Order: sequence, then structure tokens, then C-alpha cells
Amino acid sequence: MSRLRLKKLGWAAGGAILALLLLLLCRALLLPLGLAAALCYILLPLVKRLEGCGLPGWLAILLVYLGLFSLLAAAAVWGVPRLWRDVAAIGQLLPESIASCQNFWQTCHDTLPQRLNLPMLPGFLDDCLGNFINSLGKNIYNWLGRSLLLLPSFFSNLSTIIFAPVFAFYLMRDRRLFSQLAKKWLPQPWVRRVWPLLAELNLMLRGFVRGYLLVALCVGLLFYLLLWLCGVKYSFTLGLIMATAELIPYLGPLLAFLPCLLLVLVQGRLAVVKMLVIWLVVQQLENIVISPRIMAGAVRLHPLYIIFAVLVGGYWFGVLGMIIAVPLAASLAPLAGWLWRWWCGSRSPQSPWTF
Repeated sequence: MSRLRLKKLGWAAGGAILALLLLLLCRALLLPLGLAAALCYILLPLVKRLEGCGLPGWLAILLVYLGLFSLLAAAAVWGVPRLWRDVAAIGQLLPESIASCQNFWQTCHDTLPQRLNLPMLPGFLDDCLGNFINSLGKNIYNWLGRSLLLLPSFFSNLSTIIFAPVFAFYLMRDRRLFSQLAKKWLPQPWVRRVWPLLAELNLMLRGFVRGYLLVALCVGLLFYLLLWLCGVKYSFTLGLIMATAELIPYLGPLLAFLPCLLLVLVQGRLAVVKMLVIWLVVQQLENIVISPRIMAGAVRLHPLYIIFAVLVGGYWFGVLGMIIAVPLAASLAPLAGWLWRWWCGSRSPQSPWTF
């Protein structure tokens, strides 16, 4: 191995060790900093527009914050009572919903031999279906219990989350100062080679954060309005579930289908048919109209790459890991390409990718 490649290997190992140490030492700040970055991506266009009208940066940010918090307060005043009412009603109807699911699967199990023109099901298949039906209620209760455990963890981190708007304020106000300091104190070869990578990462993350949040908001709101117009109960909670699931690309709508079906099952067959039709209509509108228009400017990744990242994130960190897996995967793709080009640049001593 050439001396230049050994030098690059040392730089890469040192950078990886430094990144891991920073993650371990600053892991308590990852949540507020991540939320602050998301706030910056969402609010910065409005801040820049107000600054273009002649307002100072701090005043533009405060006005945007005032509008954001007013909108959130209005949404909370309108939505929290409806959510509380739906959750209270769902808690009373949950045993009935689970019993309906078990009866449905039991009916399918009993009529399956007749539909297959068999005198009886094979023993192993009959045992598997029987075990599935018997454990269905327990599995649903366990799934709901794990989902509800997210609420205490959210409120336990509430004091940390409060710092996110503060971090976002200073990030937006001093964004030009940070850029100038980085260009001043970092060596010029580093700035010349790393700055295009940072610009590419910023462009990709901005497209994903704004795009997926806006798509989730549009899909959840459309799902809620159609259910409400069709007279389906718990439409607000169902729309909230769909909006949250839309933050998980490709797999999100499928993950939201089971809880939505469970909440509608006790309302009768007509409500189930309405929910299924509305779900299909919303998914088609998302694929044909909403996502192409909103995500047109975002950098797209291969679906298999995103699904793999979502599965890995969900395995290690649950629902939150499935949500943050997409921006992380979007960041790793250009970073890996940059590192590969930098490594291959050692073939020529005058290569612009060498340190």
C-alpha cells in the first residue's frame, strides 16, 4: 500500500473514532439538535423571505416562531379534546375490536377446508392457524402496550426537547457567521474539498425533511377529511395515525393499515368498506399527485435502499428509528460516494481529492 493511501487510511480511522467519541459524549444533545436542524430546514425559507423585506434576522425568526407557536396552540386546542375523546372511546371498544378480529379469523379458519375442497386442513397448517388465532388478542395488546410506552419516554425528554427551538434560533440567526468561521479557521484544502460535500448533504436533507413532512401532513389531513365526510368514527385519530405512518416511506401506509382496520372493524361492515376505499383513494392520490409535486425537487434514493434502512432502524430503535432512518440513509449515500472518490484519487499525486 502506498504512503499516500496509508495517510488517507489514518485520516479516515481518526475521523471515524472522533465521530464515535462525539456521539458518545454528546448523545444527550442528539435529540434537541436533530429537532433544531429539522426546525431550521422548515422555517428558514420564511425567515429568509422576511429578511429580504428588510427585517433584522432576530426579529424575522421571532415573528416566524410567533406564527408557528400560535398555529401549534390552535391545533392543540382543537385537536387534543378530539384525540382524548377518541382514545377514551377506543379504550372501551378495544376488547370488542379484538374479539371481532378473532371471530373473523376463526370463521376463515373454519371455512377454509370447504373453499379448498379438502375434507380437513393438514395438521401442521391447522395448528399454525389455531395458534395464530389464540395468540392474536395477546399480540395486539402487547403491540398497543409498546406503542403507549412511547408517551412516557416523550414526556421524560420534554425538558430536553424545549431546548430545540433555542438551538434553532441561534443556528438560523448566526448561520452566516458559522460559515465564515469555518472558512477562516479550517485549512483551505479542507474547505475546498469538504464544502461541496456539505452543500450536497444540506440540499438532500432539506428536500427530505420538508418533503416528507409536507407529504405526511397532506395525506393525514386528506384521510381525516374523507373519513369525516363519510361519517366514519374516530376520523381524527385515524388521520393522525396515517400522518405519523407517512413519515416512514413505503412501509408506513402498510403499518398504519392494521390499527386503522382494527378501529373501524367494530363500526360495521359499511364502515370497513368506506375505510378501505378511502385508504386506496388516498394512496393513489399520494402516488400520482401529492408525492410527485412535493418531492419533485428532492434527491431520490433507490426504494430497496430506503426499505433496508427503515428495517434496520426499526429493528434497533423502534418507530423513531424507522423515521430517522431515511435522512440518515440520505446522508450516507453522498458521504460514501465522496469517500470513495477521495480514496481513488490517490492514483494521481496531483488529484484534487487528496489531503
